[in-house]
Amino acid sequence: MAAGSNERKVIGRVHCRGGHAPGWVHSFAVTENYIVVPEMPLRYSVAGVLKSQLTPWYLFDWLLESGSYMHVICRFTGKTVASVEIPPFMALHFINAYEQGDAIIADCCEYYDDPSVIKALALHRLRSPGMNKDAFPDARVARFRIPQDGNRPPMGELETVLDPVVHSWGVEMPSTNPAYQGKEYRYVYACGARRPCNFLNSLTKIDLVEKEAKNWQELGSVPSEPFFVARPGGLMKMTNVWRGCDLQFSIVSTMEGDGYALLLDAVTFEEIARVRLPYGLPYGFHGCWIPENV
Repeated sequence: MAAGSNERKVIGRVHCRGGHAPGWVHSFAVTENYIVVPEMPLRYSVAGVLKSQLTPWYLFDWLLESGSYMHVICRFTGKTVASVEIPPFMALHFINAYEQGDAIIADCCEYYDDPSVIKALALHRLRSPGMNKDAFPDARVARFRIPQDGNRPPMGELETVLDPVVHSWGVEMPSTNPAYQGKEYRYVYACGARRPCNFLNSLTKIDLVEKEAKNWQELGSVPSEPFFVARPGGLMKMTNVWRGCDLQFSIVSTMEGDGYALLLDAVTFEEIARVRLPYGLPYGFHGCWIPENV
């Protein structure tokens, strides 16, 4: 979709390899030249849809035997240049992806091939704190290595980038410095889940090179998706600021029903400022940062 236009154009299509039921796709990864489309064992239940019946996973079936795959599409021609089988996985959000030699590296927030996060996000469970004090599923920063040999595609690789203990076994709603979107990068900004909890309750900055993390948490606060914003006039690589974002600013909802905009320094991950809002704020998963000069 071109800037300033509402017209959407089809770039390409992929065919699911795991049977007739399509795999569920919540997000995908993009490099400078390719689009990476995931195909998980979490598949739409054809019988459930036709009969209007809920499955154990609401509208989905968890079919490990159907396999997991990564499909790579050229951004410019729309052609599928690789379709590779990978180890089973469960992910809602991809973090970033980049090209490395004859392979693509794609990172995501992965739940150890366990779809229980679908149930953990059910509203009736979130409203029952006594029912799920430590119920939010464990997650990790997972890295896929996707070879692009289209003639004899080998099995793709999946590894854990760093010890999940450093980010309290929780990582979701990720973002990166936009200057490194689709390129090799170092830092991930995300929501964390410091235990005990039944939902995301902290913010984390993860260093993928040093394999360490810095965390922010305030008891009773629920932060939404974080956003990186470059310091005006500064160098994006060394001097930067970071904002969690809901609506136009970083928004944190509290158990008391109010909320505030939070500003953290991206280097130290210490609080710079907050603005408490004069009204209640419902929690929001996603948002966007819009620069003033757009």
